[in-house]
Amino acid sequence: MAKKKENGEASVADASSRSDCTVPPALPKGELRHLLFRQSEHEAQRISDYVEWQAHGDEEVLHAEKVASERVFGREYDVWDVHTDKERWWVVTNPTNLYSQTLMPSLDYTLSFHSRECLLALVQGVIDGSDIGQGDDLPKTADFPGWNDRVANALARGSSAEHFRGYLKTTGERAWRLVNWLTHAANATRVDAELALSATSHVINNYALLIVRRKATAPDRCGRCQSYKVTVDWRPDLGSVGEYVVRCESCGAEKFTASQRRRKRKRTAPADNGLPN
Repeated sequence: MAKKKENGEASVADASSRSDCTVPPALPKGELRHLLFRQSEHEAQRISDYVEWQAHGDEEVLHAEKVASERVFGREYDVWDVHTDKERWWVVTNPTNLYSQTLMPSLDYTLSFHSRECLLALVQGVIDGSDIGQGDDLPKTADFPGWNDRVANALARGSSAEHFRGYLKTTGERAWRLVNWLTHAANATRVDAELALSATSHVINNYALLIVRRKATAPDRCGRCQSYKVTVDWRPDLGSVGEYVVRCESCGAEKFTASQRRRKRKRTAPADNGLPN
């Protein structure tokens, strides 16, 4: 009986040995891209170039994968999971920024933090090289509500812009409160993060509209036909990187600065085109 038991134990051991699962080694990160579906190589390369540029050439991207894509009120937000030879990053677009997954393992938290950083970057982009950032008693760098009031006062001046100015201040302040709550909320959801992105995008679009018109010195009315349908177009054919040009949607008149007229590759309108300088 003892011998039979020994033989039985041996056979069980042999069967157990044969049924052991072998865990395959991890695939090289550089090969993971061959297993992805419906991902643009051009997009992946652009994100990879961005990460390597931000790393100042100290890191090499081994794998870039789009893990989320949200459309909030017509605006696309993509989230990428990027592996380098030293670190792993989240890359969030519109505007594009990257965040260490070591510091921010949660994607939802990263989205809320991204919204907050976008609002602060908006302020810095407006005040850099502008008289808005000059003077005494300036708000602190991270004081978005203070800068929000200052920028709104500068971009929407006068009694005729009272309601518009108040709208800029209110939407900016509410968006800031939302993203700050979301950054510290323990029970926040992906829907909350999407709402924060939407609110942030709305604030950025509001200010971008005013900043572009101010940069292009757009008049309220067309000097040729007196229409209020004055818009600002981006013309990539001007200058080395493109410039903004004021155009009347009613009569087609365009306003070019002297330097723009000199650099314009193709003349599409006479120099005296009807819009006031």
